[in-house]
Amino acid sequence: MRTRAAVIGALAGLAALAVVGALGTAPAAHAGNPAAAGGREGVPAFGHVFLVVGENTTYDKVDPASAPYLASTLRSQGAWLTDYYAATHWSQANYMALVTGGFTDCDQHGKGVVCHRDVDNLFQRLDGAGLSWKVWLESGTAKCDTGSGGTCTSTEPCPLTGFYTTGNPPVLLDGIEGPGGVWSATTPSAECLANDVPAGTATDGMARFDAALASGDVPRFNMVLPNGCEDGEANCKPLNDKIRQFDAFLAREVPKILASPAFGDDGVLVVTYDEDMRPGGLAPKNGLASGGHVVCVIVSPMLRPGTYGGAAGHYSLLRTIQDGFGLDGYLGHAADVAPIAGVWQQK
Repeated sequence: MRTRAAVIGALAGLAALAVVGALGTAPAAHAGNPAAAGGREGVPAFGHVFLVVGENTTYDKVDPASAPYLASTLRSQGAWLTDYYAATHWSQANYMALVTGGFTDCDQHGKGVVCHRDVDNLFQRLDGAGLSWKVWLESGTAKCDTGSGGTCTSTEPCPLTGFYTTGNPPVLLDGIEGPGGVWSATTPSAECLANDVPAGTATDGMARFDAALASGDVPRFNMVLPNGCEDGEANCKPLNDKIRQFDAFLAREVPKILASPAFGDDGVLVVTYDEDMRPGGLAPKNGLASGGHVVCVIVSPMLRPGTYGGAAGHYSLLRTIQDGFGLDGYLGHAADVAPIAGVWQQK
């Protein structure tokens, strides 16, 4: 396994590749409606995308014994990335890195909605391209929830104070949460209320999401955030095993995603973790891979299943999503790395 410094250097070295694209050709300009122009830099055009994020788990803790569904079933079906690193510590900073290409010192310290800011982001880019999106919060208690935080419930109270104000990017973005781009603690925007939503209730967890999957009525981009028990952050009954809890969530929900009429021949599922277990404490603010070695697996009919090396991370994933949807103008550090391109079938 390479050291963190080596991976940071490798990711930084991908900046030159990012300029010309992973296949050695300059990315083409996309005229007209970006919604119809997905696919570039060796990344195919994406249909519906599902990004499922777990919490605080180091790569070498995820194996067939600890996480049989993720490390055996999904690994055999998808592209398993062996050299994938989170952006930084703590959780909030990584969620923001995934959708903005960066983070602040406030994010690094997980201070919640006080960190909100006006920054360009994936959701606004999707809006501009006419592409729909939702963030699905398991057992959430409110739409565009900027206040209740740790009151989310599952089989027992959510153990994370403020989880849905630190691990929920839309409420931290002025241009999404705020009417007219002005952040409001009391009157969120209609868009945020419509798109940042509970995936179910305290008793049925993911029922609304599951129903949308069954009908195929899901948006083009879906960020799926398990609650504080099932995301692997805290030990909870009845399993009392953080890694197995997230694995059980995946074993229950991923087959529904893959079977959805929306997934089809061009659907993409990504499962990753926000960061590792923080053995070294708070990571430096700079450096593209300071959040530790974590699992990332991609499942899609459009890729070649297998195990893949090569430095990658949250910014690489953001660039790949932008490429798959044809969203011009790479966000933040997504402009400094190459996409995850070598896993796809080439036509």
